[in-house]
Amino acid sequence: MGDDRDDSAAKLERLLARDEIHDVLSRYARGVDRADAELLRSCYHADAIEEHGGNYTGNAHEYVDGAVIRIRQMDAMQHLLGSSHIEFDARGQVAWVETYVWTFARLRQGDVATDTFTGGRLVDRFERRDGAWRIAHRRTVFDWNRDTPSNEGWCLGLFDPARPGMHLARKDRQDLSYDRP
Repeated sequence: MGDDRDDSAAKLERLLARDEIHDVLSRYARGVDRADAELLRSCYHADAIEEHGGNYTGNAHEYVDGAVIRIRQMDAMQHLLGSSHIEFDARGQVAWVETYVWTFARLRQGDVATDTFTGGRLVDRFERRDGAWRIAHRRTVFDWNRDTPSNEGWCLGLFDPARPGMHLARKDRQDLSYDRP
């Protein structure tokens, strides 16, 4: 009987850990799309390492500070999370997490806008420290990419961005997602 209770407690602990890890991943996606440095930093331990596509390897908080400046200068951006595979160490304090991610970004070179779509995976080592799960080491794997000229027509004119009540994304706390009516 005691073994069943111990097993149930361990399962519950892992279930809660998975939920916390998914929450961190969701905060990351929101933080990057809203260029919210505070929210992004909350996803990483202070000494975490970020390896990002050969463009950066180093402290994750420093990466966030530089990335947010670049993101705010970019056009539309969106990160969509897919499935996550999570494996825990025997003590339940370290988790290796592979999460599929699809990104959209509109980039400009002069007056030419290009929509870039990228599929990849976030390969993370999460650690639970002081009761909180955060990323300790992140490596990004790029699986595919497609660049195409931007051709925004808002559903062939069905939606009009100039119409009152149409909410467009913002990369700051004025984005509708921060509104709490």
